[in-house]
Amino acid sequence: MTDDRRASLRSDHTTREQKKHEREGVEYHFVSKHSFVKDILNHKFLDYGEYKGNYYGMSLDSVRRAVAESKVCLLDVKPHVIAALYTSEFKPYVVFVKPPSIERLRLSRRKAKVLSSQNEQTPSKIFTEEDFQDMITSSQAMENKYGYLFEKLIINDDLATAFTELRDELTKIETEIHWIPNTWAHV
Repeated sequence: MTDDRRASLRSDHTTREQKKHEREGVEYHFVSKHSFVKDILNHKFLDYGEYKGNYYGMSLDSVRRAVAESKVCLLDVKPHVIAALYTSEFKPYVVFVKPPSIERLRLSRRKAKVLSSQNEQTPSKIFTEEDFQDMITSSQAMENKYGYLFEKLIINDDLATAFTELRDELTKIETEIHWIPNTWAHV
């Protein structure tokens, strides 16, 4: 989904230094710590966190801008953000991409030699058994707690198939009528 007429790619905010190859507003919006903290206090972020002494955050305005332009704003968010987005203002269509069974996960990820980049000391490593268990456990916990908010569930058994299914689903939500909560229709 890279069609600029249909999709909006938002840039997160960060307090880290801009790298030479990065462009303001493309990879990130680079702001001071003072400005970032002020925006936190003014509830301007949908989600934010700190990593290696720098703040990173997803601004509400970037999501609002996409909605105002009638564009699809594809977000990869932490579970608690789903509930915050589930409002008449954003009217999200929530797709949950979950891992396959532990057996298929082991086989497909090891066969494809899929790598994990957990930290900079080991920039890439092959997934461990513990990684697989964590994926399954956290996925089940998310589904148990937030499953009632999911409109679509995609099992990421095969990466190409899952991508095609997601792309097809995004096309469907743009072209077909789908249900929304009654309270959203009367805002």
